[in-house]
Amino acid sequence: MTGFNAEMYEAQVREADSRLKALKAQAEAKQAKADMDEISGLTAAEEQLKSDIAEMKRFAAADLAATRRDFEQVKTNADRRLKDLQAKIKRASDRYSAWDDARERRFNARLDEADAKVKAWEATVDQQRVHDQRESSIALATLQEKVALARARAAAARRENYDAKSQEALNDASALLRPGVRRGSETVQSVVEMG
Repeated sequence: MTGFNAEMYEAQVREADSRLKALKAQAEAKQAKADMDEISGLTAAEEQLKSDIAEMKRFAAADLAATRRDFEQVKTNADRRLKDLQAKIKRASDRYSAWDDARERRFNARLDEADAKVKAWEATVDQQRVHDQRESSIALATLQEKVALARARAAAARRENYDAKSQEALNDASALLRPGVRRGSETVQSVVEMG
C-alpha cells in the first residue's frame, strides 16, 4: 500500500486546530463578525479534512488493490485541503499580526500626543506662575508703600499731639491701609495655593 501516515496528518490537523482556536479567540476579543465568519469557514474546512483522514484510515485498513485508486484520490484531496487550510490560517494570522502592529502604532501616537499636551500645559502653568509672582510682588510693594505711608501719618499725628487734623490723618491712614492689606493678603494666598 502507499506510504500513508495517519499520525502525521492528525498532528498537522491538531496544529491547525490550535491555530484556529487562537484566531477565534482574537476575533471574539475584537467582536468582529466578518472575522468570526471567516474562522467558521476555516473550521468547516478543518472538519472536512478530518473526514478525509478518517476515510484514508478506512482505505488503509482494507488494504485492497481495488481501493488503491480511491485511496490515492482521497489522499490527494486531503493533501490539497491541508495545504489550503494551512495557507488560509497563515493569511488570517498575518492579518491579525498586522492589525496588532497598527493598533500599537496608533497607541504610541496617542501617548506622544498626550506627552505633548502635558508639556504645553506645564508651560502654561509656568507662565501663569511667573505672572502671579509678578502680580504678588507688585501687590506686596504697594502694601509696603501704604504701610510706610500710614506709619508716617501716624507719627505725624503723634507729633501734633493728636489734634483734630491729625486724628483725621490717622483715620485716613487706617482707611488706606485696610483695603491694601486685604488685597495683598488675597494675592499672596492665591500664589501660595497655586505654588
